[in-house]
Amino acid sequence: MNRRDLLKKSVIASLGLSFAPGLLVSLESCSKKRPTTDQPVYLNEEQFDTIWQMAELILPPTDSPGAHDARVAPFIDQLFGQYFEEDEKVKFESGLMKFLANCKDQYGKSFIDLGKDDQIAYLITLDKEKDADSFFKSIKKIILWAYFTSEVGMKSMNYLPVPGRYNGCISIDDTEKNLVGNR
Repeated sequence: MNRRDLLKKSVIASLGLSFAPGLLVSLESCSKKRPTTDQPVYLNEEQFDTIWQMAELILPPTDSPGAHDARVAPFIDQLFGQYFEEDEKVKFESGLMKFLANCKDQYGKSFIDLGKDDQIAYLITLDKEKDADSFFKSIKKIILWAYFTSEVGMKSMNYLPVPGRYNGCISIDDTEKNLVGNR
């Protein structure tokens, strides 16, 4: 082997070694199935997917649209990135990381990798906590607020934003949805 061939092969080997970690990470991320095709803007993919999955479990689609239809996770991503103050961002992110770490300690897997039954069981245990300022209770409030202030959430409640005549004493049929607003 001459010096020129040795130099070519060493350059190719060093380039291969420098790109190998990035290639491995990208291949690993391709093999992991994400629950959504939505792309986060401010949160990382694991955080975004966790919030997306939590929202879907809290507000699943039934005869009315679910959290995915109301685009709750992208809304929370924008809320986090554009409107949270710096101290709120730190508190939110640390709470989310603690949520993920506790899940990994308890189940040995990330929240996204758990089966649906285990995800629900984990959320139920967090919901039973007494601390009203816990991360889960806070994110649950944000998820519900994001859903019910969206156009999809408003339509699912039959919200009538136009004020009209007030009828104080009316009868409601058992099959009729409760109306929010005036009739």
